[in-house]
Amino acid sequence: MVQILLNGDRRELPGPLTVRALLDSLSIDARAVAVELNRTVIRRHDHEKTWVTDGAEVEIVSFVGGGAMRMRRPSSWLALLLVVAGSVASSQAITSVRAQTPPAQAPTLTEETLVVYNGWAMLAAGDLAKAVSYAQAILNKYPSSIAGASLMVEAEIVRGGGEAGLGAYERWLGLRTRKLEDGFLLRRAARAMLWDLAASTEVGTEALQYLAEDGDLEARNRLVLSMNNTASAGDTRALARLGDEGAIRRVIDQVEKTQGRKSFQIETLVQSRSQLAIPTLMKVLAEKNYPEHIAIAADGLGQLGAKSAIPALRQLYQDTTNTGGIRTAAAAGLFKLNDMTGLPLLQKYLTTPDAPYLNLAAAQSMAPRPGGPPPDPTWMKVVRELSAHSDPAVRVQAAAIVAPYDLELARRATERALADGSEAVRELAAKAMIESIATDFTTLRGLLRANSSLTRVRAANAILRLTK
Repeated sequence: MVQILLNGDRRELPGPLTVRALLDSLSIDARAVAVELNRTVIRRHDHEKTWVTDGAEVEIVSFVGGGAMRMRRPSSWLALLLVVAGSVASSQAITSVRAQTPPAQAPTLTEETLVVYNGWAMLAAGDLAKAVSYAQAILNKYPSSIAGASLMVEAEIVRGGGEAGLGAYERWLGLRTRKLEDGFLLRRAARAMLWDLAASTEVGTEALQYLAEDGDLEARNRLVLSMNNTASAGDTRALARLGDEGAIRRVIDQVEKTQGRKSFQIETLVQSRSQLAIPTLMKVLAEKNYPEHIAIAADGLGQLGAKSAIPALRQLYQDTTNTGGIRTAAAAGLFKLNDMTGLPLLQKYLTTPDAPYLNLAAAQSMAPRPGGPPPDPTWMKVVRELSAHSDPAVRVQAAAIVAPYDLELARRATERALADGSEAVRELAAKAMIESIATDFTTLRGLLRANSSLTRVRAANAILRLTK
């Protein structure tokens, strides 16, 4: 048996193997990786004649689009060269590899590649000033260089955080003749901004949630640690939204055992979108002393697609001794479950004169589902009118609803509200723009500069979702 160290992990091999045989045994395509054996890079044409023997240290590094990489230890100079190679490759067209293509010639390092390599070496050595100077030298000569921009953005993030990285990206964008956004570079700045905001007492939990949603294990682990050590409601909600079963069961336990008000916990169960929440929400429907609990649960059961709740929701709707809020929520839950029992009440509220918030609530409840039938003409007419309402809060919420059907109308209504004198209205407008309207990097990048930290967190999350 032969023992080696592979990407920092001990591994046993049946005997000495060539580098090519080792890659084959791991089902790794040699064209997609670089191999370092005992801190020496092994060129691909040497894979079949280079042996991996007992005690060898092997690093296998794979390219990821835009210059990122997957490896355990980024300390070796090989890692730097891979970032350079990945960044340069991402700015060029990729030619399909055909069967039986002759072996490629060894690549010739260009001036751009060599300068970028030196810049990454300086960055790895902690010499930020020199790294920035190398990046600037590249951009002076090649203004559209993504490799140079990658180095500059990364160096500025290390030096000054996510906002500094965003500034470097925007300066590079200004150098380009065609102002085309680069999703990879913007993503890098957005992730750095979320990590900066993770230290905030105001929006730190949201920042960690969005990072964890993007696959960041460290962010998820921080949420779990905080939930277990402090029983934080915010961290528990964030994990429940991520589908963490432990967090969901903890909230279920809180809802079933807590006497008194627990709207936050009930809303968290709905936001988890977990089928585990359905039995508990069904029990909440019987809590007659707390109509708001019943209303949240009734609508939530519809959002969760709980067909088994239809009889109970019909009973709530048909009981005229219940409050209007309960009956409306039951009608909304039924509508989401394709049961039209409560439709007359929703239609009545949709067209009630001089009651914009009542109209808005009904419109939200009756919003067409993705893949379902087109919107009802009356619904569409009311929502369009609400999008032009004099109350900016009504206008913004209506814009978010109408966006799938009239994006231009929604954008106009929301952009007006972004300049409103009320901070609450601006926050509402930014939320609508990010979550329902904006699908372009330029708008989202602008919102990364908002004064509101919550808006910045939401915009960064939208960028991660668009580039995932």
